[in-house]
Parts: sequence; C-alpha cells; structure tokens
Amino acid sequence: MTFLKKTLALGLLTLATSPAFAAVATYNVTTTWFEPDTQPKNSIFEGSFNYDSATKTITSLAGKLSESMTGTNASNMTWLDLNYQLVSWYDATLGGTFAATFKNNSTSTFWTGAGGNGWSPESGIANGGVYAGFPRAGNNPGNAYALIFVPDSPLTTLTQAQINKLAYADCAPGGMMGAVCMTGTSAAGYGDIGTMSGYPVSQVITMVTVPVPEASTYAMLSLGLAVTGMIARRRREQV
Repeated sequence: MTFLKKTLALGLLTLATSPAFAAVATYNVTTTWFEPDTQPKNSIFEGSFNYDSATKTITSLAGKLSESMTGTNASNMTWLDLNYQLVSWYDATLGGTFAATFKNNSTSTFWTGAGGNGWSPESGIANGGVYAGFPRAGNNPGNAYALIFVPDSPLTTLTQAQINKLAYADCAPGGMMGAVCMTGTSAAGYGDIGTMSGYPVSQVITMVTVPVPEASTYAMLSLGLAVTGMIARRRREQV
C-alpha cells in the first residue's frame, strides 16, 4: 500500500508541474503613472484580467483609468471605462505578456501624420501625442488605453525594466490639451516621458481566484491516474 501511495503521489506531482497542466486564474491589477504637473493626483489604472499560465496569454483585461487633470482632488477625478482588450503580445526578453485595453472598440488613438500604428507609445511620441483625426477636433474619436505587463509568474514584483514599458494614453475630453492627448511613458522605455511629464512608477497584481485546470487537464489527470494504478498493480503481482 505504501508503494501505491508513493506512486500515485509521484504521478500527480508530475502532472501538476508539467507545462500541459493549464491553469487559468483571475487577477486584479493597479498601475500608477506619476504626474508631476497634477499632484497630488496621478493617472491610475484599476482593472482585472484572466491569465493562462500554460499559454501565457491575457484575456478579458478591463478596468478604469483616472484623468488626473479633472477633479479638485484624488477622490473626485473622472474615471474612464476601458473595456476592450484589443492588443496583446508575449515578450521573451522581459519574460512576460503585454496587453492593452481601450475605451473604444478600436485602437485608433493618435494621429498618424508622422507614421506609426495609431495607438502605441512609440506612435504617440513620434506624433507629439496629437489625437487621431487631427486637425479637425470633431474627428477625434476620444480614445484612451492602458498598457500593462504581466510576468510569467504574475505575482512577481516587476523589475524596473518592466515598469519602464508600462504606458497609457488619454484622448478623451478630460485628457486633452488643445490637440495633444495626455500620455504616460518613461524615457528609459520609449525615449521620452509623457506629454505632461508623467511616467510609470508601479504596478501591483493580486490574485482573485485560484487557478482552475482546464477540461483537457482533467482528462490528462484521469489518464495519468489510470496508468499509475496499472503500474502499481503489476508491481504488486510481481512481488
């Protein structure tokens, strides 16, 4: 019986620690960009997302972004709903996954007169943070986004290099300065700070739900237990 228990335990451990043991969990995230020109108010993204540890993918990223130029203090700023995760990619060098969630169901954020893809931090810097649809103010779609980073181990504290790549943009009415959208980027990460000197300072991720194995994993687990049982039975017969 002792041998059987040991064999079963070994089988379970092997399955649970293998890359195929896909587990999806829900997390909360709070990302902060320091805004020297609007103190004591900062630009803050508060949201949640699902993370698959096997595929290292982020889904359902959504939340709200504060507009630090609005309100009289940090308690009454305007908050924008960002409910459309439209961009995500894995960065092997930084060891984690990027994802951006938008106010509109479109990535169109910045003017593309100087090139770029119309939403990325690099595009915003290249075009001086000018809104999409420039020069007609009525053509501004008023988009906004928050770009976060999730390490391979989501609860790990971000390194400075990872923090440097966090970014946001706000081209909604409360984030506009004439034709320029409010942005937050770091010089180390993108070559320039935000349009009002804002830059990323922190990100905190906390777990909401314990990882739940996918259906295919349960099937693998059942098969593994069956095989382990057969091995144990044959071992006893040989004794």
